[in-house]
Amino acid sequence: MKHEQRSLELRHSMCSEQLSQRVKMGDHLEVPREVDHTAYFAKRANAESAAAELAAQGYSVAVSRKGFGSFALEAHIDSDVEWETVDEFVPRMFDLITKHHGVYDGWGGTVVLRERE
Repeated sequence: MKHEQRSLELRHSMCSEQLSQRVKMGDHLEVPREVDHTAYFAKRANAESAAAELAAQGYSVAVSRKGFGSFALEAHIDSDVEWETVDEFVPRMFDLITKHHGVYDGWGGTVVLRERE
C-alpha cells in the first residue's frame, strides 16, 4: 500500500507540473477537450476488464499489445483540465487501474490557447 501511495503522490506531483506548464503556455484549462489516459497491464484480461469498466463510464477505450507480455489501455473522454477536475480524475483513474492490476501512466490532452487580445 505504501508503494501505491507513493505512486499516487508522484502522479499528483506530475499533474501539478503539467498544469503549471499549461498555464504558462496560455492553456484555457476550463475548455473541454479530449483527455487521454494511458495504463499498462501484464495480462490482456485485466486490461479488458478495466476497459469495460471505463466504457461503462462513458470513455472511448482501446486495448493493444505493447511488446512481449504487455498490454496498453488507452481511454479517452472530453473534459476540462482545471485543477479541481484533475484532482478528481487522477485518483479515480489510478484506483480503477490499480484494482485491475495495472499501472496508470497518466493523462494528456491538447493545449487550448487563449485568443490574443
